[in-house]
Order: sequence, then C-alpha cells, then structure tokens
Amino acid sequence: MTPLYLSHFALRRRHASAPMKGAIMSFAIITDSTSDISPARAQELGIYVIPLHVIIEGEDLLDQVQITAEEYVARMAGSEQLPHTSQPSAGEFKALFDRVRADGHDSAIFISLCSEWSACYSNACLVAETHELDVRCIDSRTGSGAEGLLVEYALAMREDGRSLDETEAQIRATLPDAHLLLIPRTLENLVKNGRAPKLAGQLTQMLNIRLAVSPEWKSGEIKAIKKGRGAKRIVASTMADCLTFLDEHPGSSVRVLTTGAAEEQELVSQALAGQDYVDAGTGPIGCTIATHVGVDAIAISYCPHYQPAN
Repeated sequence: MTPLYLSHFALRRRHASAPMKGAIMSFAIITDSTSDISPARAQELGIYVIPLHVIIEGEDLLDQVQITAEEYVARMAGSEQLPHTSQPSAGEFKALFDRVRADGHDSAIFISLCSEWSACYSNACLVAETHELDVRCIDSRTGSGAEGLLVEYALAMREDGRSLDETEAQIRATLPDAHLLLIPRTLENLVKNGRAPKLAGQLTQMLNIRLAVSPEWKSGEIKAIKKGRGAKRIVASTMADCLTFLDEHPGSSVRVLTTGAAEEQELVSQALAGQDYVDAGTGPIGCTIATHVGVDAIAISYCPHYQPAN
C-alpha cells in the first residue's frame, strides 16, 4: 500500500493498492505538509500527508498539491501582496482518517506542526476524539525539516517492528532534540505574519544584520538565537549549535531545505564536511513555511537518528 500525498480528491477515494478487508495492518503514519516531505518522498515512504492551504493573490491552493514549492516561491517573489496560510478543516481531517481506516489501518500516529503556529493539531485532535481510527496526535513543537525528521524516525521504528505505544512514547521523548534553525534573508514575512516582533525586523534593517531564529520548544515562540552581518558570519554562528549537537549525538540526521539561498546552502555543506551525521537530504522549503520565512531563506534541521534494537 502506497498512500498518496492527499488532495481533496484523494481523500474521497480508496487507493487501488489498499489491502483487502480483514488484512492485518501496522499503524499508519500521518503528517501535514509543513513537514516539507515532498509528494514523491511521501509516496516512497508510504505515509499520509494532509496539505495546509496557502492563499496567494486571492487564490486558495493546497500546499504541494495544487502548486509546487518552487512554483510558489517564484510566485511569492513577484507578488505585491503578502500570502497567508490556513490549516486543514475538521472535515478534511475526518476525510483523511476515513481514508486511512478504509485502507485497513486500525491505528495511526499523526505528527503535526507546532500547535502555537496553527490550529492543525487541535483540529486533528478534535476529530480523533470520536473517530473509530485510533489516532495518536503528537504536537511536534516545530515544523519544516525537523517535523519531517520526526516523521521518518517514527517510520523507522515501525519498520523495526516497534509497537504503536512504543513509537508514540519514543517520538514524544525525542521532541526536545528535534531542532529547526531558520536563517531568513529578512524578517519581513515573519513580522507581517505575526511570527516575529516588529521591533526586531526594524532593528535588523537599521543595523544591516541578519538573524537566525528557532522555535523555543516549550512555548513555541520563534526566538532569535544568532546574529551576524553577511552570509558567512550568520551561517558560521548558526552552524556552531548544529556541530555541537553532532559532537554530542554522533550519527544524527541533518536535513537542509531552502527557498533559494544557494550561498548559504554551500556554506552549510562546507560546515558539515567531515562530521559524523546521516545526510537526510536537501530540497525546497514547502509553501506553508515559505510563506513565513520568505525568499532566499534556509532551514537547517537535525534530530537523533533511530537506531534499531539489536
């Protein structure tokens, strides 16, 4: 069974390769599109992804279903209007859970975008309370690549034969170690979308400095963690935290996503050279997260890599 990256239409039909009724299935793994797992990757992994909505120039589009990440960033760069985002509705979650149940699953883990940033998590919990599918909703307390790494951690546990309860407990225990470091070109989109203080945006422009920001695990608040002038300085300062983590947790997974930012991506690659880590890939930041970080941003995510039991 290879679930699709779900659209409104996919949610309403049973996939052709779904198991026969009565087949014994392992638990399903579900996430939202802010995990920035591409449709092709989701298909490869066999996970369910529910898209958020992005509203640009008055058009409501499903993240990475009706517009690709690359198309969205190009359109955003040329738009005079600030785009917005919206979470999937309770009805969309019900349709998704119905689909997962119809595919033969009795249970699922749903790993969501940080609940302080969106009602995605609360809508999923609301539907899960009364649905026949046993859905364990987990607030990732993060987003983008870090959320995606948690999803792949859960997938590795499932493939290792770990139970639903074991996987849920381990993912919850791993949440504080799933890190997302963001280096936007400017704070303009974060400020306008209410994710960063207006004063911070004004100061960075006045002083000609760049900030690296990261979600605070307990509060979900986006906080500045580093500052520097120019790409080299801000990347070096930011990567110091990542390299320290890799020293303390060798073999961890690292994923680097961008909305352009070729220079910053090369600098990150140079900083990682010779380090003991699992390369979890590169790619574009998805439409929803791109709305908030803007063009020419880079997201550096890292998390412990699952080690199968001997």
